[in-house]
Amino acid sequence: MVQIPFHHRENSLFEDGSRPVLLYAGQISDEPEWSFPSHKHDDLIEIIYISEGNGTFIIDNKKYSAGKGDILIYNQGALHEEKSNPDDPLKTYFCGVGNLHVSGLDRGCIIPAHAEPVIHAGIYSYQMEQYISTLFTELRSQVWGFETICQNTLNSIIVVILRLVNMDNHSAQPASSQSLGYRIKDYIDQNYTREIPLSEIANRLYISPHYLSHIFKEETGNSPINYLIQRRVGEAMRLLLTTSMTVQEIASEVGYDNANYFSMVFKKATGTSPSLFRKNQVDAR
Repeated sequence: MVQIPFHHRENSLFEDGSRPVLLYAGQISDEPEWSFPSHKHDDLIEIIYISEGNGTFIIDNKKYSAGKGDILIYNQGALHEEKSNPDDPLKTYFCGVGNLHVSGLDRGCIIPAHAEPVIHAGIYSYQMEQYISTLFTELRSQVWGFETICQNTLNSIIVVILRLVNMDNHSAQPASSQSLGYRIKDYIDQNYTREIPLSEIANRLYISPHYLSHIFKEETGNSPINYLIQRRVGEAMRLLLTTSMTVQEIASEVGYDNANYFSMVFKKATGTSPSLFRKNQVDAR
């Protein structure tokens, strides 16, 4: 028999005694062609755990490949896009967390600002999958006491991530985003809600529109126009999933005056209309 006493030590994990708030939890599975265009969350962080498969992720202009046992962290405001590998589809659990202020870190961060956002769970893989899948199961079932289980489980997830960061000293130099192509991308990211003529960006960078298109395609694999559309569609998908805004309101929010034209662009990019996209996500819960 082994009995170990528990001695409580006052060690506040969160600044000012604040508690993180679970905003949502979900799962992606059986979707080989799944992808989510470029978007960001200005009011929450997102945590993703990959239990099967692998995919490609672009986080703050840096490309990552991630697979089974990896944790992806999107600090508040981190621009990101995601794509499953159709030959080895992703199965992931994810959650969104608000009101996070970890002691010693900036508000809205679970890892330091310049830390690598992909962390391999290693010896904590089983534990991490159990925790984050429990969040999803409890939130979906909503049986008596699920709120307490979700809150305690969320705290455990945050502790595991902080342990992993400390174990690996997961520091990194900031991703290089000063290349010309990524300066163009950054300008589009900052101005995607309005019409941006290529000549406007070209004039700011003292290059020709033709060279602008060429260098952007060379560095990102995309054209400026297609990236602008993907950026708008990505934000629209986020708003459809996380708000009750109408399609007309979302169209206006992401830069389209005409809701019908927005719906046509959205369907071409995703294969479904905005209304059906929202309905399918609600029905899947």
